[in-house]
Amino acid sequence: MDEPLPGLGPLESAVLDVMWSAGEPMSVRSVVDSLPGRTPAYTTISTVLENLRRKGWVERDRVGRLWFYHPVRDRPTYAAQRMSGVLAESGDPRATLLRFVDDMPPDQVEVLRGLLSDVPREEEP
Repeated sequence: MDEPLPGLGPLESAVLDVMWSAGEPMSVRSVVDSLPGRTPAYTTISTVLENLRRKGWVERDRVGRLWFYHPVRDRPTYAAQRMSGVLAESGDPRATLLRFVDDMPPDQVEVLRGLLSDVPREEEP
C-alpha cells in the first residue's frame, strides 16, 4: 500500500494491508514475517497492532499464550464506507456519482450495470 489510510500512519497501513491480504487472524510474529521489504522489530509491530486495536481497526483473541489479531472489517467494506462518506460530504451526491462513473473503465461500468440490475426498485407510495 503506497498511501497510508486516513487516520493511520504508514506502518499501521502496511500492517493492516498484510492482514487484509492474509484473510485469517495473525500473530505478531506472522505479521512481522509478512511485511514486504521491512524488518521491523517484534515489539514495534506489537505496539502497532495494539494501536490499531485501540483505534478500532483490529480485534484480538488469545490462543494459548499468543494473541491473534484480525481486522474488524474487510477491505471492500472499508472501501465502501469511505465511498459512502465521500458521497455524503460531496454536497451533490448525484453529480459526484455521475463524474465517478464517467471516469470508470468500461469493464467496471458493465459490472456496475449488472449489479444495479439485480437491485429491486423501491415501490413509490
